[in-house]
Amino acid sequence: MEKFQLSEDVYIKTVALRVKDVEKMVSFYKNVLGFVLKLEENNLSIFGSQEKESRLLILEEIDSEEDRLEVSDKSVCFSLLIPTEEEFGSLLRRITAHNYPIYKSVQKGQRKSVFLEDPEGNELEVSYQGSIEQGEEKVELLDIQPLIQRSKVLYSSLSSGVRFDRIKLRVEDKTEHHSFYQDILGMTSESDGADALSMNNQNFWVHLDDPIKQNEPKKDSKEALGLDFFVLTLTHVDEMKKLKQHLEDQKQEFFVDKKLTILTIYDPSEIEWWFVRN
Repeated sequence: MEKFQLSEDVYIKTVALRVKDVEKMVSFYKNVLGFVLKLEENNLSIFGSQEKESRLLILEEIDSEEDRLEVSDKSVCFSLLIPTEEEFGSLLRRITAHNYPIYKSVQKGQRKSVFLEDPEGNELEVSYQGSIEQGEEKVELLDIQPLIQRSKVLYSSLSSGVRFDRIKLRVEDKTEHHSFYQDILGMTSESDGADALSMNNQNFWVHLDDPIKQNEPKKDSKEALGLDFFVLTLTHVDEMKKLKQHLEDQKQEFFVDKKLTILTIYDPSEIEWWFVRN
């Protein structure tokens, strides 16, 4: 029997985070990283790039009386792919101009990356990918100053070509999540034991990692800061029908509206995946 797979153009286009201090988080993503603030409504702040319809990031403010609310294992590491080295250098200049700490700068093959944490502990990789080379990729420290000096264009905000290309999830049971993402959501994997699965013809990757905190009581997902949901776009109604039929065949719980415009499903970590039809 042929395995279910999503269309090649389907991948995570929007990441939604639960946050405690929305002012600090909005300032970081808007001023330090150059996200475009598209909309502020009720407790939501929606960000994108210069592309008109772009929705890269949603911040949902949690109204909690617990002052000691902390980021749980649902904190996330996501990778923001910058389309040109020129813009990458400009963004590095912006980050350093704000004196925001970069805790790691590396080059792996032709991929140049810097790593930082947002004000609430979510990890962010900002990368530029040069031509992909075959064979083993050497990892070395990256000196960002030459990149900053070579960049002659000042980008006021993220260009339309910026997108996410990697997500790292910390999960309790890698095997369970691997099976769910591969068998239920139709991602592809090089092997059953691999910690990485791909979408979008291997242009988007989901990496499975061990949780940070061990031997601690698990927080109620409704109270935990960090990752809330993902949004993936389906182009045609036939894609939505195909996904709906597959989930029914798998006897998997999900919600879909009558017009087949949105389908939502929870993964084993209670992260909600939204499949939305254009």
